Amino acid sequence: MPMTFDEKTRSTSNFFNNKGRCTDDCLIIIFGGSGDLAKRKLFPALGNLLFKKMLPEKFKIIAVGRKPMENKDLLSMGKYTEDFIGHFEYLQTDYSPEGIAKLKAAAEKICKESGIAPNYLFYLAIPPEGYAEVAKALKKGGMVHPPKAANWCRLVVEKPYGKDIESATELNENLLSCFVEKQIYRIDHYLGKEAVQNLLVFRFANSVFEAIWNHHYIEHVQISHSEILGAEDRADYFDQAGLLRDMIQNHLMQIFSLVTMEPPVSLSADAIRDEKVKVLRSLRPLDLATQPPVAIRGQYGPGAIKDKAVGGYRQEKGIRPDSSTETFVAIRMNIDNFRWAGVPFYLRSGKRLGRKGTEVVVTFKKLPKLLFNSRGASLNNNRIVFKIQPQEAILLELTTKNPGQSFELSDTSMNFCYSDHFDTSADAYERLLLDAVLGDPTLFVRSDETELSWKYLDPLLKNWAANAMGDKFPNYAAGSEGPAEAAGVLTPGEEPVEWLDFAKYDNICAPIEPGNPSTPSPKA
Repeated sequence: MPMTFDEKTRSTSNFFNNKGRCTDDCLIIIFGGSGDLAKRKLFPALGNLLFKKMLPEKFKIIAVGRKPMENKDLLSMGKYTEDFIGHFEYLQTDYSPEGIAKLKAAAEKICKESGIAPNYLFYLAIPPEGYAEVAKALKKGGMVHPPKAANWCRLVVEKPYGKDIESATELNENLLSCFVEKQIYRIDHYLGKEAVQNLLVFRFANSVFEAIWNHHYIEHVQISHSEILGAEDRADYFDQAGLLRDMIQNHLMQIFSLVTMEPPVSLSADAIRDEKVKVLRSLRPLDLATQPPVAIRGQYGPGAIKDKAVGGYRQEKGIRPDSSTETFVAIRMNIDNFRWAGVPFYLRSGKRLGRKGTEVVVTFKKLPKLLFNSRGASLNNNRIVFKIQPQEAILLELTTKNPGQSFELSDTSMNFCYSDHFDTSADAYERLLLDAVLGDPTLFVRSDETELSWKYLDPLLKNWAANAMGDKFPNYAAGSEGPAEAAGVLTPGEEPVEWLDFAKYDNICAPIEPGNPSTPSPKA
């Protein structure tokens, strides 16, 4: 049987020993260890990595929180083995100098008693306003190793990285005053999804597609993210942030960068991230005065989803009754470089829509109306569809001839479903946590990426903040496809452009049975 890419990588990498485990001992220290993110995502991901024997032979997890907690309460959201529980400790402390001194003493004691080298992976699963405080406390408390020291330390921070260009720049400056850039891992869990990573392989490992990946052949690109859920238990955060900050600035911009970047000179982290940065530098500034508009926003009102009545955004618990926070965004983007000159990119994201899904659809230009037009046939565009969630798939939409004597044409699709060929049960956090332990920053976001993204969207954020929608919201019903104004960002070329019916790509693949993310897969 031929060796897979992953096996080849492990067999030659300095990061893994001959048993497939990471070679470096480490302490994984999770701040916010009693919080929802840690219990729902981080602990199950680490439990699966241990089950798959991919973590170091010597490691410990220290969950740090302010509340008094028992291990059984922290690990209540999964089924964990005794082996995992033996690697797990909870430490009640805060981020004061005394609290960090308590953490340092506990870490040194664990390392001494367990024979673990003092390599520290700090994970900040806390509100963003605490990032700088914890980083400074760790630095002042002597827990940050110099970059060239014998032992390493790394800092993982969750999005959002600021709320505008000023706060993002300030946060980067604060973090970089305590850690160097190569020690900082800004996590975007979308980059841990297999279908997102496969965008690079699809483009740069298949000559048949890379040759036509440019303005000569591509008419436009649509990137869509739809949610059925509303603000839910994130109301306090979301009503301050809004969808432009919550989804567009990070998740969809990261996907956009992978779709549009130039081939990197290598697969090294810096080479890939350099090309993503070049795309962001090439973005045409948003002209907020132009018509049709480059961006529109929406907010959902009462409606129905799957025949169940739901309330509007302003009626949700924790939401201001006069809130002008957007729950829907559609935006038109252009890249002023040689590859993408004249190709519009349409990004769309919304809450309380009629379906859940994330897709990238590349629409190719039509052929000249010569051969089949005289026969009354209508040629549609060819398309490549990348389904990112909930199903992972790649679809190629083609035109074929119907059987029979006449030249009747129909649209057909060549479908590739990940679930038909691979075990896709691994959670994005598994991949990203493992990469952080390994010291591989490829799938993490660099400081200049975050600042360029904020710089691009900042004028729109300030414009919307200065022009509250008031009684113009809500402007779409829950369960619908979003506000009618979304069509306004689409610029017609030779052919009229419409938002695609993304629902037609649902159920292309066999449904994946829901399972407990902390329950090891039989294939693991």
